[in-house]
Amino acid sequence: EDEEEEEEDIYETSLDPAPNLEQEAKPIPIICVTKPPRRSQEKPALPSSSSSSVEQEDPPPPAVPPRVPLLPTGARQLRPTSVPAGGRLCGLPVSLGPNDRPPNKTTPPLARKTQIYHHCRQPPLPPTHRMPPRDLSQDADDEIGSDWEKVEHDEEEEEQPRPPPTLPRTMSIDWEKRLQEEPFYQTYRATVISKEIRRQTVCRNISKTSQDFSAERLSMGPNQSSLWQDMPSVRDSGMLGQVTPEECKRQESMFEVLTSEASYLRSLRVLTSHFMESRELDETLIIREKKTLFSNIQKVSEISERFLKDLEEEVDRSLLINDICHIIHYHAQHNFNVYIDYVRNQIYQEKTYSALMQKNSQFATVIARLQESPQCQRLPFMSFLLLPFQRITRIKMLIENILKRTEEGTEKERTASKALASVSKIIEECNSEVGKMKQTEELIHIAQTLEFDKLKAVPIICKNRYLEKRGELQELVRGSTLFSLRLRFSPVYLFLFNDLMLITSKKSAERYVVIDHAHRSLVQAQQYTGDLATTQGLELCFSLTLLENHQGKMMEHVFKAPTQSDLDRWMAVFPNPGEAEKPEEETVYEDWDCPQVQCIEQYVAQQADELSLEPTDIVNILRKTNEGWYEGSTLSDGRKGWFPGKVVLEITNEHVRRRNLRERFRVMQAATQITTTLKSKTGP
Repeated sequence: EDEEEEEEDIYETSLDPAPNLEQEAKPIPIICVTKPPRRSQEKPALPSSSSSSVEQEDPPPPAVPPRVPLLPTGARQLRPTSVPAGGRLCGLPVSLGPNDRPPNKTTPPLARKTQIYHHCRQPPLPPTHRMPPRDLSQDADDEIGSDWEKVEHDEEEEEQPRPPPTLPRTMSIDWEKRLQEEPFYQTYRATVISKEIRRQTVCRNISKTSQDFSAERLSMGPNQSSLWQDMPSVRDSGMLGQVTPEECKRQESMFEVLTSEASYLRSLRVLTSHFMESRELDETLIIREKKTLFSNIQKVSEISERFLKDLEEEVDRSLLINDICHIIHYHAQHNFNVYIDYVRNQIYQEKTYSALMQKNSQFATVIARLQESPQCQRLPFMSFLLLPFQRITRIKMLIENILKRTEEGTEKERTASKALASVSKIIEECNSEVGKMKQTEELIHIAQTLEFDKLKAVPIICKNRYLEKRGELQELVRGSTLFSLRLRFSPVYLFLFNDLMLITSKKSAERYVVIDHAHRSLVQAQQYTGDLATTQGLELCFSLTLLENHQGKMMEHVFKAPTQSDLDRWMAVFPNPGEAEKPEEETVYEDWDCPQVQCIEQYVAQQADELSLEPTDIVNILRKTNEGWYEGSTLSDGRKGWFPGKVVLEITNEHVRRRNLRERFRVMQAATQITTTLKSKTGP
């Protein structure tokens, strides 16, 4: 008993100042390394038997028992952690007294952090009847925790060697700010067209190739899109000196998808916020007109935002862009269908806009005022409505540019080919939908202008019927003969459908009276040539034999075309035009030796046998006439038809011509491989 009293006196004298016995007992703050910080309940006193056994085994405690055991010689230093208000350190309770403040801040951190370690000797347990000291966690936790956190931070800085300064490996671009810096899509498109025309129009005696001209960038101006190599992070990294010129072109091709999408989205936002959401404009339209005019442009804008966000995330991964074609492929399969819905409405959109401009003066006034606003940079309203179709066709060209610069036989080439196939499918469906809507509208319009008079009426509007060609000709009057000295002709108007031919006489500007008709398969054409045509004045004439007309009789008609081009085009639409020799004024080229032209001005087909062209389209010329009309097929998708020569410019440099053929062959070869792979997977 004396020993226990003496030991109790020693513990009481070690606590300075002594706790007030009248104060409420508080739990002992304990340090825990293996558990998250939390306040634990006060632990019950251990049985006296265990206490006595420990007291018998351990030597007498020193005069001032250490709160934290001293570090043994050679012991490993451990990193301290923040002190929780309760818990254990290596299973040992550690009490904190009033003087248990963190070491002086002048003490070196490494000297402080050696106060706690795992390999320590268990101190004597305090007596069971000893009053617990007051809780210092409220006033000591903040100082101790913050100080030990500094120790931890200092230790991490000293333990981890400082790496040498490295250049940033990601773009780190504020894309929302960059979006506002990109030009409008109309401006971007005009710049691209000008640059592409410049790339193709090389003098005949200059042997520069696309690589030479691609290096000659146009001077950077306020209306030009950003380039990958001009990004500050790319320029400061020194990467431009490490990548090959071909890889640099590939990076620019992929980066252009991002910047052009930013320009496109900026223009779409102007269309929706400045025009569609205008209260003034809304007051001039009824619900049906507004729905037809803007269609699903809001959904198109949302899809563009998602697409741009995915592109930004991919470009932000690394300074050197790995690939983006998988993103294009995904969106083409899951999101780009909105373009089909928008383009399908294009013909009604144009008709509604034209009708409103002519009949609704209030609408025309508001549109004119909105177009003069700096917010839309004084660009016409219709240029914004045409954006979606222009964008989806441009994406296809951008994929082709990426594919041309991708190494053959790689996974990236296969991914680019898949993306190209997916986008091409969307464009084909867009063209098909536009064609169907135009054909339907055209049939409705023709049916409203025809009068069958004494003939039995034939239904014009059919599901699978479409117009191939229409036009005015001169018919040889029946009273005349081929051997008479004077021939008389009468004007007629022909409508040639895929399954029907109508011969009409023009009653007025928009009214036609049907005088004969026959099924398309029962019509044979023959051109007059040779001395007979020259002597009888039938140089531009051809005969149409109706094997069975509306009366069930065979009838022959002789027609004269106004020009040689018209004659050639009429003869070309019939399945058996005969083996007539081509006139000397007409030049016919073989497929392997045909010249190339590039479209420099948009042309919209006026007839079913004509070819609509967009600037930068490359066309192989198959036939030329002395009236300035060309027949050709586009190099990109093989569309065939007639167009005026004034909208194209011939590519006279053989190097450029061969380059175009090589690039097209590369794209077609990759597309063929993808098609073959898909067929092998799906089976026969």
